[in-house]
Amino acid sequence: MAITIDRSVVGSEFDRTTHPPVAQTEVDAYAAASGESCPADGVAPPTFVVSLRSHRFMPKSLARLGRAGLDAGKDIELGAPIRVGDVLTTVSTVHDIYEKTGRSGPMGFLVLRTVVTNQRDEGVAVIDQRMMFR
Repeated sequence: MAITIDRSVVGSEFDRTTHPPVAQTEVDAYAAASGESCPADGVAPPTFVVSLRSHRFMPKSLARLGRAGLDAGKDIELGAPIRVGDVLTTVSTVHDIYEKTGRSGPMGFLVLRTVVTNQRDEGVAVIDQRMMFR
């Protein structure tokens, strides 16, 4: 079954979420669950950004890209540290969409990019998440 790739969606924003101020209890819970160390100076572990949940996980127009989808990996580029009290904003866009042929046939890949900034407009992280569809 061929996968329809519509590259016109590349670059389109599909979610913008401003999160409540980061609470110490959230940082402590994340550190305990992930096994990360939690500095006493109110700085969250760098991977805390993956705990943020936006309003929309993926663009509505791409919700049915293929029969089955799976997580094909994440890349995280870290920036300014996250501190207790920071108000973080996530902006998610379709970064890329492409097709490859594997041993089992055609596969579609979707790369979603989420840029995280704080209230000072400092870059906190850029997260690229790849999803594979068949």
